[in-house]
Amino acid sequence: MRAYNPMTVIRQTSRHILKMFFVEQKCLECLDFDKDKLYEIQDAFRTLPEKVLRKVEVVMRNVFNFVGNDSIMLRVLDDAQQQEIEIGTEFAELKSKYDRAFYIYLHHRELWDEHCAFMQVDNLPSRHWCRCPNLPKCTPATDKIACQELGRQISAFFWQKQVRGKKYMIEYQKRNNDLHYYFVYLSDYANSYEAWSENSEELERRNETRVINMVFAYDEHFGTLDTYNLGGKNIAIVLQKIFCDAVLGHNLVDKQILKSAFDIDRLKYRQNMPHAMPHAGITRAWISCLEFHHYGAGKRRTHRMTLDEVISNDEIYSVMEHDLDRENIALSLVSVRFVRIMLEIELNGIKRRMAIELTRNSCTLKSNADDLRKIGELFIQEHEIDVQPNLF
Repeated sequence: MRAYNPMTVIRQTSRHILKMFFVEQKCLECLDFDKDKLYEIQDAFRTLPEKVLRKVEVVMRNVFNFVGNDSIMLRVLDDAQQQEIEIGTEFAELKSKYDRAFYIYLHHRELWDEHCAFMQVDNLPSRHWCRCPNLPKCTPATDKIACQELGRQISAFFWQKQVRGKKYMIEYQKRNNDLHYYFVYLSDYANSYEAWSENSEELERRNETRVINMVFAYDEHFGTLDTYNLGGKNIAIVLQKIFCDAVLGHNLVDKQILKSAFDIDRLKYRQNMPHAMPHAGITRAWISCLEFHHYGAGKRRTHRMTLDEVISNDEIYSVMEHDLDRENIALSLVSVRFVRIMLEIELNGIKRRMAIELTRNSCTLKSNADDLRKIGELFIQEHEIDVQPNLF
């Protein structure tokens, strides 16, 4: 994941968009964005008061995250189309991704806020997600009593095992019609941390009890539970059992959590390339990004190939085969780490586009609208990418 840098945002954004943003934020009005040099704008930004800077940087960090994930803007435009929101011809003329993100913030605040709400959870590291399939397809309990019971059981487990997590709080949010999120906050071990004082130039040492974060994402349509935690698969198994008991009223038997919930490695073979599924409304499918690694010269090497637009649906395979042939590497020695599949879909006479990003144990489908998410789930199952439903 790229490290946020506000200077990158300022440098990559056009002057007239920057001017509109800082006018909206009621700061840097003294600048002439058309004539002042870049370093003068950056220097003025550095002199902003602390409170103003924090408020501005919240938006700029979200813009940075928008730009770093092409799927987010794709979902924003799809939601605008479904809600019959006219984005405007000015947007189509913008070339910079930063300009486009700022444009949505400035002119379509409801769309912006809606997608920012779940952007942080969508950007959590994929390696810490685990999926549990084949659960009851039922409406989960979302009332205060159920959330309290979920928190109580998780707190008791961590307190007995690790002597932390005594304090807890559960937040429930419904993302789509069938997708339910439960955010878990537990108290961590107490520790001392250094921080700059807000009232002086002094460095302060503070004793703090910080927070352990966990997330449950339950899809009642498919009966799947995605769990995020930093404790590994053994902790994930316990968390899944607790969730099923407290929220679904279901006794979950022991299940093996595979290291790979999604068999993306099969996509390295041309014969397994994604294809259209007219019966599901998918008129075209192709891979726009593929990352793989292999061992060579005594160390692991990583390749990432990205194609913005393709003429042929198998274009990524031609690029990969060219690179492998050049280095004399057998395809059997390649291991796929990340893939982005693009789908063109036609529903009710309306053409739409969706991106599915997959690693071995994570999938971005839960970030999409309900109808697209269901089509995507069907797509990865019929292409034998989602391997866990067939295990139990």
